Amino acid sequence: MMVNVAKLQQNTARYEFADGIRDFHFAFWILVTGCYSWVVWDFPSSITPIVEFARARGSLFVFLITFILPIAVPLIISQLGMNVVNTYIRRRWLWRNTGFVKAKTSLFPRRILYTALGIAMVTFVAGILLAIQFKNPSLIIRGLYIGIGFEFTFGILALAVKFDLPRYRVVAGIGMASTIILSLLPLQLGLFCLVLNLCWAILLIMSGVYGMHQVAKQQKVTTDAA
Repeated sequence: MMVNVAKLQQNTARYEFADGIRDFHFAFWILVTGCYSWVVWDFPSSITPIVEFARARGSLFVFLITFILPIAVPLIISQLGMNVVNTYIRRRWLWRNTGFVKAKTSLFPRRILYTALGIAMVTFVAGILLAIQFKNPSLIIRGLYIGIGFEFTFGILALAVKFDLPRYRVVAGIGMASTIILSLLPLQLGLFCLVLNLCWAILLIMSGVYGMHQVAKQQKVTTDAA
């Protein structure tokens, strides 16, 4: 019997998203960065001692403290969390009937990654041009976050199509609408970043819960049939 290798590879990669756990991974990072942006842009006095401490040690240290750590640390923590989840939850529960599945390191085709990045960059550049036109530097940050929202929309929609995951179509649609609506509201910069990230995080958490529920139902049916 001929084995469809391409279909097998697609199903292997689909495991990374079908059970919903990867959604919690993304939601954690999005939520942490949103909270950080809220504090930095709307309550700058609360981090003044940290900024002064960093400034005394050079511009590179300021960049490290204010940009790299708030993004890199949550990303590293969530990645380590995914490793733990893969080892203890997926192997013992979600994958107990199928065996351990290891997907490729890169689950997205390069054209999808580059297109998503291009969408974010176009919006970011538009924010810069608007900031120059209206002499409002905050539009640069708004443009960056709006661009990321559009990037998420495209990436999640691509996942829905590539791996046949209908729940991601709903997430992409609501996420896109939320990004556009919030971009038109007169919110303070930090609050805008927080609410936008919070919307995406809630959508991904709900998607993750739904995915886990669906997989649990399938596991129960398989167990009962055995």
